[in-house]
Amino acid sequence: MNIRNSMYQLVIALIVVPFLMFGLLLTFTYNVKLKKVVQESLEAVANSQLAEMGDFCGQQRNNLNILGSMDVSQAALRGKLDQDMLRYLDNILYSRVQATQYLKSIMLVDTNNHLIASSNESSAAHADLGLDTLIDRMNGDSFYITNTLSYQQNGRNVQSVIAIAKIADHDKVIGYVLSEINLDFYDNIRKRAKLWNESTFYLLDGNQNIISAGTQDDKRETFVTSNEERKDYQEKYNAIDFAAHPQGSFTYRVGKNSYITYYSNVEYTDWHVLLSVNMDCFLSRVQISFLLFSFLMLLCTILTVLLGRFVSRRIVQPIHHISDTLNGIQQNQDYSLRIETVRKDELGTLSEEINGLLSFIETENVAKAKREQLLQEMAQKDALTQVYNAENIRRYLSDAIDRHQSDSTPMAVLFVDVDDFKAFNTNYGHSVGDQALLFIASLLVRETGGIVGRVGGDEFLSIVEERERLAALESGLDWVNNPSHSRFVLRGSRKSLLVACSIGAVVVDFKETHGESITAEQLMGIADTAMYEAKNNGKCRYVIQHYPI
Repeated sequence: MNIRNSMYQLVIALIVVPFLMFGLLLTFTYNVKLKKVVQESLEAVANSQLAEMGDFCGQQRNNLNILGSMDVSQAALRGKLDQDMLRYLDNILYSRVQATQYLKSIMLVDTNNHLIASSNESSAAHADLGLDTLIDRMNGDSFYITNTLSYQQNGRNVQSVIAIAKIADHDKVIGYVLSEINLDFYDNIRKRAKLWNESTFYLLDGNQNIISAGTQDDKRETFVTSNEERKDYQEKYNAIDFAAHPQGSFTYRVGKNSYITYYSNVEYTDWHVLLSVNMDCFLSRVQISFLLFSFLMLLCTILTVLLGRFVSRRIVQPIHHISDTLNGIQQNQDYSLRIETVRKDELGTLSEEINGLLSFIETENVAKAKREQLLQEMAQKDALTQVYNAENIRRYLSDAIDRHQSDSTPMAVLFVDVDDFKAFNTNYGHSVGDQALLFIASLLVRETGGIVGRVGGDEFLSIVEERERLAALESGLDWVNNPSHSRFVLRGSRKSLLVACSIGAVVVDFKETHGESITAEQLMGIADTAMYEAKNNGKCRYVIQHYPI
């Protein structure tokens, strides 16, 4: 009996206790690795949201700088505009607000914080915004987005944030341009975030007011826990020096649950993005007890060396694989990488969740590329007429020549000049002149069926490539120069004005050029000469040349 007890004691001392300690060590390693993986995943999601918000802030900064750099805006801030031009400026701001879904208003303010122009008919709603305080909060920066603001409008409480940019003339500040942004925009960012179960997205301003919070499907306007329950969280949060540590994470407890929160500052603001996840979802006591029991039973049946190799193959190596994959993604910025998920246990579930997050980030990157493409397209357009600008229409013409020369297919180049446009501007004003240019641009696009660009103040270029349009070129130009079709109605009135054009066209049949090198400048020169021939023959007509002649 004593020998058997001694054997039991020996087995417990030499096998069970060491194996139990080894199991505890492996479990600790598992917990540390898993926490690191969760933290890195939260950081990846947060960085994706920060990239989107950073792009949005940069876009707002560019938009406000464009508005502030307009001559009419700077003239208004210097007090050089009459009431009609101020109303015109108000209409420009109103049009910008109407074209941008998340904007509520745009204002111009001078250095004395007096409202100069506004997209709203009445500026009374902005009296409660505290313009003096908002501008002081910029601390000398050229651009800033404020914390959440609340004011009364039509008997109800309204919340928004204000983007502010300085307007300078030769390094001297002459005023500010402000745009009021609806908080619904940031709710859309929250809805697009790929969050784990029981994880929460928070976007807080510098006063810890909620800008947007919740999950993809559940919006939260207040914290769901009491101040007492959040005491540990609040102490950890208040202890953070956001200036010295703009990114990081901290752990805390709410009741019996353990949480980890990743935070990061938002550029141009005093805001912070926070992503919180309940760690007990991944490290519950039942899972840990089951893991320890499994290790104990397994380690009591096999040799230590084989056990170490088995545990390494089953737990440590998969976690290393997850960590290495995330490190590779971070170093190469390649979000198409995925973690192989051949297992059906917790690590397999975690791998699938991380793969889901990576898919979301990859989708967001594609959306970001599309937005950048849209911005690039906007840079290629003429600001007034929304057709190609001079540089891009010339580039398009060169590409079209190469394309049609390679295919031996015909094309046409039209040079269009508005007749007596200088006198038209003098008689009716630049605002009506702008309407006339818009009308001519849309008429050319519709009737010639070509790619249209503005190459001068009142000069346009149209490149016609479709065979059907080339065959009907003369009838299309007859339509453009028909007085009954060349009239447009003044905006806000029933009065119609005639806008006549002189058009020079050159039709190139590349089958007949026999490989001759033709440049864009040559075709534009021929079309320009034909245009002047039409103008010298009485204007409001067209002349078509053929190349080779």
